[in-house]
Amino acid sequence: MFEISQLNLINQLLAGYEISSQVKSLLKQKYVNVEATLVRAKKLREIEKAGQIVILQDPITEQVEDLAYLFSPFILANLNQKVIYHTVKNKQSLSILSRYYQANHNNLSFNFDELLDSLGLSLQLNDEEMTTEDSFYLNLINSLCNSKVSRIICITRLNVNLELIDFIAYFLHVQIQVIALEQQSEYLDINKINMLQLLFKNKNDKYIQLCTKFSKINAKLLKILNLYSFDQAQLLIDDMFYSEHIFEKLSVYGEYMQTKIQYH
Repeated sequence: MFEISQLNLINQLLAGYEISSQVKSLLKQKYVNVEATLVRAKKLREIEKAGQIVILQDPITEQVEDLAYLFSPFILANLNQKVIYHTVKNKQSLSILSRYYQANHNNLSFNFDELLDSLGLSLQLNDEEMTTEDSFYLNLINSLCNSKVSRIICITRLNVNLELIDFIAYFLHVQIQVIALEQQSEYLDINKINMLQLLFKNKNDKYIQLCTKFSKINAKLLKILNLYSFDQAQLLIDDMFYSEHIFEKLSVYGEYMQTKIQYH
């Protein structure tokens, strides 16, 4: 796919999985020359101040750790970070997001930079039919083609070659870090989550404990991004779940997207 040897290493990031013809086709539809776009983004990052964060997350399951990271873009946006969040459009992610807007409508054509400037976040959902490996490659390459992206966080259970990804990050003048999800964790029935308990001040013991877990999980992300120490991040995020800041950001994003959907 690539002529430059360093870029060819992208194809080897996942053991046993190369970039599929489907991903190549989607990239060709978007970019005249993917390799030239990657090199151009690299050069622009070297001379311009890039500040966007991309989060690539595996399909959401009913594991607590998965669900906790679904709230990460809203947490980061509340900290004045510009974040693009990718995951798969499945019943688990839609169970939460569709309570606020028609999240199954994801093919809207509008300026995502405007969305990032006004709200600080953009949620982009891949079709469930796409494999986890294809979603990883597609979202990673799209992110690397964006010269405004300075940090990429991969939240995944995939076997990523960390040595190669560090080399690619260095070559393309971007930071890429991997958060390895646990293979087995605590499960939660997402359809039964009470959002009023989760995102508002008054919580019973069950939701107090759940918010503490969510805060600890996302505190790892803020620490990796060098925004806060782990303890500071945990307290800050926990406060967001009580002060309705996450709900407000989620609600405003939902209203914005619902308006776009209605007038599309």
